[in-house]
Amino acid sequence: MEIGQVIGATTLRGFRFVIKEGMEKNVKRGEFVSVKEAVTGNEIIGIIKEITISNELLPDEFGRDLRMGDIVLTEGEYPVPTVKILGYEDVNGLELPRHGIKPGSSVELVSDEVLKRILKQDDLKAACVGTVSTRENVPVYVSINDIISRHCAILAMTGSGKSYTVGVLIEELLKKKGSLVVFDPHGEYKNIKVEGSNTVVYGVKGETRLKIETASLRTGDFANLIPDLTDPQKDLLEETVNLASKFYEKYDLDIVKNILSLVYDGKEGKEPVTDTLPENTIKELAKKVSLSTIGALIRRMDRLGRMGVFEMQGTPLEEIIKVNQLTVIDLSDSDERLSETIIAAIARKIFDARKLYVKDGEGNIKIPTFIIVEEAHNFAPRSTEERKILSRGILKKIAREGRKFGIGLCIVSQRPSKLDSDILSQCNTQIIMKIVNPADQEYIRQSVESVTEDIVKDLPALARGEAIISGSAVRLSIPVKIRTRTTTIGGEDIDIVGEWTKNSKN
Repeated sequence: MEIGQVIGATTLRGFRFVIKEGMEKNVKRGEFVSVKEAVTGNEIIGIIKEITISNELLPDEFGRDLRMGDIVLTEGEYPVPTVKILGYEDVNGLELPRHGIKPGSSVELVSDEVLKRILKQDDLKAACVGTVSTRENVPVYVSINDIISRHCAILAMTGSGKSYTVGVLIEELLKKKGSLVVFDPHGEYKNIKVEGSNTVVYGVKGETRLKIETASLRTGDFANLIPDLTDPQKDLLEETVNLASKFYEKYDLDIVKNILSLVYDGKEGKEPVTDTLPENTIKELAKKVSLSTIGALIRRMDRLGRMGVFEMQGTPLEEIIKVNQLTVIDLSDSDERLSETIIAAIARKIFDARKLYVKDGEGNIKIPTFIIVEEAHNFAPRSTEERKILSRGILKKIAREGRKFGIGLCIVSQRPSKLDSDILSQCNTQIIMKIVNPADQEYIRQSVESVTEDIVKDLPALARGEAIISGSAVRLSIPVKIRTRTTTIGGEDIDIVGEWTKNSKN
């Protein structure tokens, strides 16, 4: 369908055209058009990025002193769309042209069939996340292998449909019998149930309480959970944990407290009664510390014990990672320090277990898995000047090395500028929704190679539920209308006025 003609100077990157009479309704931002290359006759495909409306009777310099309300313009007005060239079809996808486009060339709409062919991927290894924004009949697929092995970032301002999109991705991956672990700070995903798959939810309270193996914690984990530790207490804690690790195959907080009690007795001059630890080691440690330091650390260990999360035996990793299972770690009842520690401990175990299996063929974690971290700017922040965020280190390691061991990472955030730049740059697929904050826009442009200037300019204009998907999982960067979810939606905005009205009647 011809919709216009090329005008003015053209480049190998773009051109402008005027619209044929009666075709205005077919010309809109994000629409795909084609024009023939001058030498080869190849169909060059492009996308409309801007539409400028000019008027020959009213040049810009004449408009400053006119009262526009008194003027009716009926002639000389014409819209001029600006097109970004995407390329011509080749066996390897779209290739940029090497020859120019003649002014006056006919501009046509790209057919649905051509777009489907360009965007098509292997059904068995692809997920349909929506349709082209301007073509509801053209589905958009993402490569699951690329999403997982090369990592993914879902970025959007609050209220743009970020968590909704995560839900769509979860649904698609479960259709492929995937193994997913979601760290969920707000309890938004615990009600997702996909027919034929299993959803398991762990919290920090109740019958489905997540249990973290105490022996998997490092000194930094303990210190993060007990922010009021003094330097002498930190030193004592480190030596105590080292003793527990050396002389016990597994240990819990009671064993840690027992070691501290032995040190306390030694400090008081009593003979430490133990069959496991060397008495001389206990006595030497007792010489280094004061009774008040030991007593204060014991009380802090009691405080950790009351959290009810740290045990001798943790929740088996084989229960968290299973084929055809969504495992939701519901962190809505835990504070930020406990959440960081849980993410760090679980992510470390997954990484170590997969590394052991892939390199040595040992262990029971035989399947690749996909880790989704909501509110990622809190757990993998750009700056750690205030304090060390424990989860940041392991998430950074997974972003760098997870591909080798079959661990995918999806970071989800409404504040991209606060994310660690190394982690963001390792996410080779981006699903970006409406973002109006200039700092966030600029940070994305600088940190993500596949996000170009024109993509950044489009972000403020995206509607709710629209996204631009770019990177290795798609054939070309494209505006997408995210499909309707089939599962229960969490995290929706509260109808404030409706709640007021309802409660006023009670």
